[in-house]
Amino acid sequence: MKAVRGVLLLALFGVAAALSGCVVAAGPAVYYHPAPPPCPEGFYWSPDYGCVALPPAEVVVPPDAVYAVVNTAGLSLRSCPTTQCGIVASLNQGEQVQVLSHEGAWTHVWAFGRGLEGWVASRYLD
Repeated sequence: MKAVRGVLLLALFGVAAALSGCVVAAGPAVYYHPAPPPCPEGFYWSPDYGCVALPPAEVVVPPDAVYAVVNTAGLSLRSCPTTQCGIVASLNQGEQVQVLSHEGAWTHVWAFGRGLEGWVASRYLD
């Protein structure tokens, strides 16, 4: 009887936390309450980045795609392979990108978690 009462108390605590706007962890999944804001059409919700643009329908990941991981914090994703080009975004350490091509000391990448394409210095990829 005490075990059942303990389970009920834990369940009530979880419901109270969820109703207060807290993040509730239950097993391997994490539930956000209240739910994340709806994204406009053509976007999806990413817990790390908010609403992110869906890749165009014609983008197909080839079966032999090569991926790399950013090995430094704040890596500049640039619009072309030189430091003279504008910064599109700043990538986080540990973020995974798809390698599209190489040009000198630069790598052309697709940051699929953000829906962005650009160039990064190759030495900052593992």
